[in-house]
Amino acid sequence: MNRRQIDRFFKVLDAALDRPAEIILIGAGAASLMGHVRPSLDIDFEIRYSRMRAAGERDRLQEAIRKASNQTGLAVDYSEHVSHGSMIDFADYRQTAVPYQRIGKLKIKIIAPAHWTIGKMGRFYELDIQDMVQILRKNKVPAASVIRVWTKALKKSALSLELGQFREHVHYFLRHYAKKIWGARANSEMLIQTFEKEIHK
Repeated sequence: MNRRQIDRFFKVLDAALDRPAEIILIGAGAASLMGHVRPSLDIDFEIRYSRMRAAGERDRLQEAIRKASNQTGLAVDYSEHVSHGSMIDFADYRQTAVPYQRIGKLKIKIIAPAHWTIGKMGRFYELDIQDMVQILRKNKVPAASVIRVWTKALKKSALSLELGQFREHVHYFLRHYAKKIWGARANSEMLIQTFEKEIHK
């Protein structure tokens, strides 16, 4: 996945749409634009019209996305909300999304690095952990900022088993990877305490 492939996908999608839409890139596509390239032919994004105006408009949107996928050879996963399929809320991700570019009728943004980690932290496979380490380091995301985002996500989420798992994942991640991301002076236990204090505010 690279910038050229991403841009081509959205050029094809723009040509197939008959009205403006807003896009927020997530997943591997967002990661590649943030400087982390892992082999992938998937593109994940949120897509929204200001409102659905006519019967059948949703079907036409899905057909346009299917056409872009077929023409570019990229598998797609999309929804009208980034939190689709996740028990962990993505909090204020729309307000913090970073402008990428306009392609025709499409206004494209990239999910902010700290918010991008929410899905990874919830799933927490080994590849997810390594992806988070690289993205947080490369984008110089302060520990305080990412902890604030994680606690917002937990507070906005409905009660579920995943809440406790997410919290455990954060503890493990900070305990084992804080120094690798934020340097030798990073104090894992203090960061965990900060995380717990933020939750209870």
